[in-house]
Amino acid sequence: MIIRFFKSSFFIQYFFIALIGFSLWTGAFLTPVSMPVPEGPVPLYGFIYGVLHDFPRLASLLAFILILVEAYGFTQIFSRHEMVQKNASLPALIFVVLMSLLPEMLTLNPVNLVLGLMIIIVHHLLIYYNKPDHLDRIFAAGFFTSIGGFIYMPFLIWFLFIIISFLVFRAGSWRAWLASFIGLITPYLYLFTWYFWWDELLVKIRAFLDFFGNLLVFPTTLPIYFWITTGFTALIGIWGFIRYQTRPHEKTVEVRAKTSILLWTLVFTAISYLFAGAMILYHILLAIPALTMILSVELSELKKTRPAEVILIFYYLIILANNLLIHHFFYP
Repeated sequence: MIIRFFKSSFFIQYFFIALIGFSLWTGAFLTPVSMPVPEGPVPLYGFIYGVLHDFPRLASLLAFILILVEAYGFTQIFSRHEMVQKNASLPALIFVVLMSLLPEMLTLNPVNLVLGLMIIIVHHLLIYYNKPDHLDRIFAAGFFTSIGGFIYMPFLIWFLFIIISFLVFRAGSWRAWLASFIGLITPYLYLFTWYFWWDELLVKIRAFLDFFGNLLVFPTTLPIYFWITTGFTALIGIWGFIRYQTRPHEKTVEVRAKTSILLWTLVFTAISYLFAGAMILYHILLAIPALTMILSVELSELKKTRPAEVILIFYYLIILANNLLIHHFFYP
């Protein structure tokens, strides 16, 4: 009944999605968590942090609104390119629940900010498949990847994601490769000019190199609730991925290519994970769009939905209890 209800896309469905999300974020609104401290040379996130870190409740409210907007954005992309069932709100529901996975995630952080840029990047790449002569799309993808680096440094590695899209689409000319690279370096040309003007260029370049030199530097311990919640999420994700890869799907060559691009985000989440450092708790959010697509497809095609719905309700209750209890005991 739950899955069937969210196969439609009307106001009532999105109202309940917002209500479910609000219930998962209640602890953050009552006792808000702090924004994570900027790590590395991230001028844009550093600015956002400087403005909002003294107002944690406002940061949580803005993050919640951002998650709802991102959920709608990814759902529209999936539907428009026929990657999921058209006119379904199920992807938005799954996205909101997964983005509420841990208490620490219930505020503005570098990764949920970068996911907003990922919507733009993926949108331009998917449009490029149908319009390979539109180099402005590729320039924009490189440009917003660079802006993402201003927020979360490991996201710069996702420039290779653009290159992979050329190979998957078999449509990348040398002009497209050049356009993407020019898009990538353009924001940094302005940024380095600013640093040069204020005599900070060498210091910032050294900080930039030091950040990528710290490979596999993670916190020594992670809380037990992190392993429980993410472990259960991994099991659901593995189930969905195996079904998605082994079951036949009636899709055109174009749709298969576009879904392959999104699956590649899982690979780049793993690669950039090596540089996550103190952001390890947040980094896994980069995999949420691909997991959302996979689970949306598999859940919507189930003939017997009741077992899956029971698991989803149990999963929701785990996250709800985890978020509320952790907030009660650790954020009094």
